[in-house]
Amino acid sequence: MKHHKTIFRIAVLTLSAVMFAACGKTEFKVIDNTEKKMVVAAENADKNSMIMTGSLEVREGEQVTVTSELTKGEVCVELYLEAEDQSIEELPELDGEPILKANLKPGEAASAEMQAGSYMVKATCLGKTSGMIVIEVKSGS
Repeated sequence: MKHHKTIFRIAVLTLSAVMFAACGKTEFKVIDNTEKKMVVAAENADKNSMIMTGSLEVREGEQVTVTSELTKGEVCVELYLEAEDQSIEELPELDGEPILKANLKPGEAASAEMQAGSYMVKATCLGKTSGMIVIEVKSGS
């Protein structure tokens, strides 16, 4: 009888471990953030997970490229021009339209020439998402 209880306990522990692993962790975070490059990483991120960060610095004649290295899902990336008198202690007002908006699935990319300035980046998962989004400032073509 003792042998059956031990097997039962092992089975319960194994099942618990499998269920925990199946749930997996979910993350949606910025893993690189400089003036010229941002990388957002998702690991089983839930729909509507959102990140807002800044600042990308764009100079005259530069463009912004957004590249999807997602393995699943879709992310909406929006860039907003920061007000010149923006304070680091307060969130920017995002009442207006984004300067750049792109919904990206695995393997997709978008780019646009931007006016010089500092930009806030907002990324929102549009479904269960995994992979990375790379946002870079590059010399214009």
